[in-house]
Amino acid sequence: MNEYNVQFYCGQIKFVKDFFKEYKDDQVQTTLKQVGKIKAVFQVTSSLSPEDTVRHLKNIFKESRYGSALHFNVQVIE
Repeated sequence: MNEYNVQFYCGQIKFVKDFFKEYKDDQVQTTLKQVGKIKAVFQVTSSLSPEDTVRHLKNIFKESRYGSALHFNVQVIE
């Protein structure tokens, strides 16, 4: 399993934070590390590559209640 720090940018970061705070599925497990006004950093454990992890997280959030209405950016950081 790989561990990545994944950063989300969103004007309504509360919705991202609440959704991924302690999220788990077959592909990823997330834990909130840090939250600010427009960004949140999660520790993500996954067997996927960094690019596939980001793609998976984006798709999951887009399917959530608020994900389709919000503009957000996701990236793996050091």
